[in-house]
Amino acid sequence: MRKLLSLVVVAALGSSLVACGSDKKNDFDAAGFKVTSDFGQKPTITHREGDPDKQLVTEVLKQGDGPEVKKGELLTANYLGQIWRDGKVFDNSYDRGAPSSFPIGVGSVIGGWDEGLVGKKIGSRVLLSVPSDKGYKSTGNSQAGITGTDTLIFIVDLVGAAGNDTPLNAAPVTPSTPTKISVTGALDAEPKVTVAPGTKPPAKPGKPIVFALGKGKPIEKSSQIIGRYVVYDYTGKKQASTWDAQPATAQSAAQPAAPTDQLQVGPGPNGQTGALDGLAGVPVGSRVLVELPASKDQAGKMVNAFAVIDILNSFPAAKSTGQ
Repeated sequence: MRKLLSLVVVAALGSSLVACGSDKKNDFDAAGFKVTSDFGQKPTITHREGDPDKQLVTEVLKQGDGPEVKKGELLTANYLGQIWRDGKVFDNSYDRGAPSSFPIGVGSVIGGWDEGLVGKKIGSRVLLSVPSDKGYKSTGNSQAGITGTDTLIFIVDLVGAAGNDTPLNAAPVTPSTPTKISVTGALDAEPKVTVAPGTKPPAKPGKPIVFALGKGKPIEKSSQIIGRYVVYDYTGKKQASTWDAQPATAQSAAQPAAPTDQLQVGPGPNGQTGALDGLAGVPVGSRVLVELPASKDQAGKMVNAFAVIDILNSFPAAKSTGQ
């Protein structure tokens, strides 16, 4: 009897193994996808045969342990986008060697991203299957080879997120360089800046002045900074702030009030230098005053100004594509 049972078990296991090895459907997960590589590495995507789902599909392939992404935050992520119809990879950040950042949940990206990524945890790898009505809609994107009916598949690695209310992990310090500019206020809000009457701009920008010392990693040269800032002139007039939404202009679309990734520490890909190069070595999480070179405003008037910058994160700058 025991021998007979053994034969039955072996036969059952054998048939199961054969079935698993020959059933191609089992190569895919429940949503019909197969994704290779781990978080942070460039993935490859294959999908089941047939037509894609007509609804947005969201699948967490790896659950992160960070905070949830909130609507209106600046989300930093690595991603790869592929067309369902022909398998063409039309864009990815992995080849550029740096993540990309964008306001999430406020209409700055395609609807499938706004809907599918808000609420996910930082550190997660998320798969999105985005139908055309939540992607590039009926117009498509001819430059990327996307038609008005294409469903798009994305793998998105959620690297970080920050908002205007994200607290700095920092401790206030006495400025090492004497200054007539006072910077106060909570580390999760726009700083309060006061310029003493009669303050003159420096002959040339000096070293950054740290008002709160962060507890993160030091910023490296050739880095992209995620930060928020206020810019003042030396009369004490505010010139710009990432805490203020920006209306659309002839040169750019409207920008929501949010941190920015458009802060570069040089040298750039071709050796370019810039006003923020002195931030190399400053820890992430710091609140820093940076004196800016004189520049012309929109009316053509020369303005001397400085910026108070909250450094929220930093990453290696993207590689030059040569384009």
